[in-house]
This record gives sequence, structure tokens and C-alpha cells, in this order.
Amino acid sequence: MSIRTARRLVLCGLLIAPFLIAGVAVQAHHAVAGVYDLTKEVVLEGKLKKLNFTNPHASIELSVPDKKIKGKVTDWKLTTASVQTLTREGINKTSMKPGEVLKVTILPAKNGSPTGFIRNVQLGDRNILLFFGDGTD
Repeated sequence: MSIRTARRLVLCGLLIAPFLIAGVAVQAHHAVAGVYDLTKEVVLEGKLKKLNFTNPHASIELSVPDKKIKGKVTDWKLTTASVQTLTREGINKTSMKPGEVLKVTILPAKNGSPTGFIRNVQLGDRNILLFFGDGTD
């Protein structure tokens, strides 16, 4: 193989690689069905520790008291919709404040860890649906 041919192959590889990597990242980003159990819904009520109002998905940390063991609290890390979706639903980074009690319905993690994808959130008298897809959203 000549040096000219080798350079062309390297150049082609450099031009194609970003598209291949982007495709993998998009697939991983949209793997809700791969991580969360779409057949189960769990209702959690607890105090908001933190709201991460960032893309591609916002998230919250929620401290949920155990109903069976007095004094035990589990910290849940919950992913939700994009900032754009939240904003469209009237939620912004000051809508939920640390210490505020939230009630959320989640799709729990398949591996049993205290993580989940928020399906809807109750803010005051509003019940806001944030996820209604088939796991490919």
C-alpha cells in the first residue's frame, strides 16, 4: 500500500468516526427500556435534596423515608425529561426547592438500585406527566 493510499484511508476513518461515535451515544441516551422496568410503576414521596436542571435529562435526588423501618431514609437518584420538556410543562429550576416534599411516579431500575425514571410528578395540585413513551424516548 502506498503512502497516498494510507493517508486516504486515515482521512476517511477520521471523517467517518464522529458519525459512528454519535450513533452509539444517541442509542445509549435513548435506552430507557434497557435500564428501567417499563412494566412497573412505583410511587415515591420524599424530600427533594437536589434538582439538576441540565440536558440531556434533568434529574432529582429525593430522600424517601422507609415505610417499614422507622428512621431509615433512602436517597433516590431519579432521571426525568429534558429541560425543554420541563419548561414546556411550566417547571423551571426554581419550581422545586430543596426540602420540599414531592410525590413522583417512577419506572424503577431493573437492577433494583434506588434509581428510576420519573413518569410523572405531583407539584401542588398539578399532576404533570413527563414520560409516556415506549422506552425509546
